[in-house]
Amino acid sequence: MGVKVLLDSVDKVRDFIDITRSAPYDIDLISGRSTYLDAKSLLGVLSCDCRKPLLLDIHAGVEERAELLLKLEKFVVA
Repeated sequence: MGVKVLLDSVDKVRDFIDITRSAPYDIDLISGRSTYLDAKSLLGVLSCDCRKPLLLDIHAGVEERAELLLKLEKFVVA
């Protein structure tokens, strides 16, 4: 189950990357139907169309996932 995030400015991308890099587990962003990006890679995230919401896929346990989502709350969209 993924969460939609919107990273529609360079500042948002930078803040997002700073938060995801602190996590010891894998985090992916899914753009479109099958384009998976490393959510910790600045170049990877900037290479996609960030004007549209991306699907965030966190590969962690329930507690770690909830903790990260609290940190990323300002990027989450409905």
